[in-house]
Amino acid sequence: MDYPPTPEEPTPSEAPSLAGVGARGTARASMREEFLALFRDTERAPLSLPTIPETADGPQLRAGAQSVFLRRFLQLGASSAELAPSGLADLDDRLAGGFGFGLHLVLGLPGVGKTAFLESVAWEAVSERRPVLYYTLRDGGSGTWKRLISTLGHILDGPTIPLDALRAHALSPADLQTLTRLDLVLQASVLPYLSLVETIPAYTDTLSAFIEDVRLRAQEVKEQHGKIPLLLIDDLDRLLVVTRAQPLSLLLSRLDDVLAADSMPGLLSATVLDSSSYDLGGLPIQAVLALVPAPASATGALERVDLELRTNARTGWTGTLPLLRSRCSGLFTHPRAGTKPQSV
Repeated sequence: MDYPPTPEEPTPSEAPSLAGVGARGTARASMREEFLALFRDTERAPLSLPTIPETADGPQLRAGAQSVFLRRFLQLGASSAELAPSGLADLDDRLAGGFGFGLHLVLGLPGVGKTAFLESVAWEAVSERRPVLYYTLRDGGSGTWKRLISTLGHILDGPTIPLDALRAHALSPADLQTLTRLDLVLQASVLPYLSLVETIPAYTDTLSAFIEDVRLRAQEVKEQHGKIPLLLIDDLDRLLVVTRAQPLSLLLSRLDDVLAADSMPGLLSATVLDSSSYDLGGLPIQAVLALVPAPASATGALERVDLELRTNARTGWTGTLPLLRSRCSGLFTHPRAGTKPQSV
């Protein structure tokens, strides 16, 4: 009777590994040898640590060699030359010079001045010829242009056009001449540094389209001006609707990844009706700035608004800073000397 051939016994090198079997695998190779074996006899490059060139300042890696996470880790402990000052001396002192890379939330009730605060920071950046990427989701480009025109007249200390007149299209012939002159200045000196974005690309995955839009626009602006832009988004509530992003942590984490990759500071406004409107625990937020209406202590053209710095990852300082907002220009300033900030 013919029997099927007996299979040959596997040689020791062909036998299956018993690593981890029995008494902790006494015949097991070291973990390092097993790991290196994955890279032997393959088309992959041999596994070894890269050689990092040394300079007088220490090891140097080319920019593309660092992961997003390593870059974020290294920058958290280092001072950045790309800080974006707010233009408010007391606040910048508490922020160690200005807004660093990452997300900063500006919270407050409707009408407290969140948009005005973002645009005050934008004017400061433009005055230093730093580019600004401004997503005007709440009022669109036209509404933002009207505010910019009205504010510009006050900055130039010349003829101005009240914002209410612009919104109502109630302009005299003299106002129309002033408007034309201000628009020319805006086009020549402001809009080259201030990019107004009204819409977000509409795709099936709108959140990914928005993130890619931010990344590409920021890169274009950086190549044009040689500086990392300041990102402003007005506002979070509208952004959640148009991107259909759920939960909130997904949107903020994706956006923070872009900011970390490009060392870009970003301010994002959000309307809150009470302290529980947003659960910020564990979210990638560098600072939370809450604008709170103060008792009617200021009259006339100035309105008192308190800024509560609730969390501050860079310096750890939290407290309340008194501010004044101009009812005419919309710009924020500090009260006169003598008003001390309250620490908590």
